[in-house]
Amino acid sequence: MYHPTFKQLKYLLAVSNNLHFGKAAKECFVSQSTLSSGIQELEKLLNIKLIERTKRRVLLTPLGENISERSQKIIMELNDVLDYAKSSQKILSGETTLGIIPTIAPYVLPQIMPKLNSKYPMLELKLIEDQTANILKMLSNGSLDLAIIAKPYNTINLTVLTLKKDFFYVAVPSNNPLAKKINQSINSHDISKTNMLLLDEGHCLRDHALEACGPKARANVDAFKATSLLTLVQMVASGVGITLLPEIVINSQLVKNTKIRILEYENKKNYREICICWRKSSPRINEFNALTSFFMKNL
Repeated sequence: MYHPTFKQLKYLLAVSNNLHFGKAAKECFVSQSTLSSGIQELEKLLNIKLIERTKRRVLLTPLGENISERSQKIIMELNDVLDYAKSSQKILSGETTLGIIPTIAPYVLPQIMPKLNSKYPMLELKLIEDQTANILKMLSNGSLDLAIIAKPYNTINLTVLTLKKDFFYVAVPSNNPLAKKINQSINSHDISKTNMLLLDEGHCLRDHALEACGPKARANVDAFKATSLLTLVQMVASGVGITLLPEIVINSQLVKNTKIRILEYENKKNYREICICWRKSSPRINEFNALTSFFMKNL
C-alpha cells in the first residue's frame, strides 16, 4: 500500500490555510506548478477530490477539510521528530524556517542576515514574510520553526522573548506646523489636531499606533489606509497627514532624503516589543536561545 508523502500533506495543509495556490507555494518554498502536481498526485493516490479550484477561488471539499485537519496533526508530529533530531546535532545547522512580519522584515534583515550567515554558515534559514495572524497560524501548525513579531499580541502556548523595544516617533511633512518643534517631545494632544494616517487593517502596527496615539488623535484617523509603510511615508511626505513610525523604520533608508520630519513622541513612553517566539513543545530550545541572543546583540 502506498502512503501520502510528507510533502503532499504539507502542500494540502498550505492550500487549506491560504485558499490560494500562489501563497501556498510560497509558504512551501516551491513553484506553483510543483505544488499543484503534488496535490493532484495526492488526489490520485487517495482516489478522492480534495480541492475545488476555479479561476476566482479555491475551496476544500468536505473530505479535503477532514484530511487537512488530520494532516496537520501528522505534520506536527513529524516536525517534532525532525526537531528532536536537529537538537542533537551541531547548533544552528541545517534548515530552519523563520516567519517575520512586513513591518519588521525589510528594516532588520538587510543588515542582520550577512552577520548571521557569517556566524552560523551551516544554518539554512528560510524566510516567510506575512502578517502576524498568518505567521502565528503557520507556527502553530508546524509550518514554521520560529517567528519574529511585534507585541502586544496574543501569543498563548508559545515561548516568547523580547528582542527590542521599538519606540514610536511622529513623522510629519516638513511644512507642517509641528515640524517647528524639532527639539521638543510632542504629545498626543499635539497630534490630535491634525490628520492621522495609518496602515490598513490586518497589520498589527496599525493597532499599536492607534493605542499609542490616544483617544483624541484616534478621532482624526484618516479614511485612507496604506497597504505598506512605503506608501504611508510617501503620503506623509506629500503633505496629506502625519503618522506614527517605530524606531527601526525611521533609522532605515525608507525615510532618508524624504520631505518629512521625525519628532520624539511623549518622551519615548510608547513602544511596541519586537519578539521572537516558538512552540513550547519544541526540543530546540538551546538553538533558539542562541539565535535569540544573536538577534538581541545585532538589532
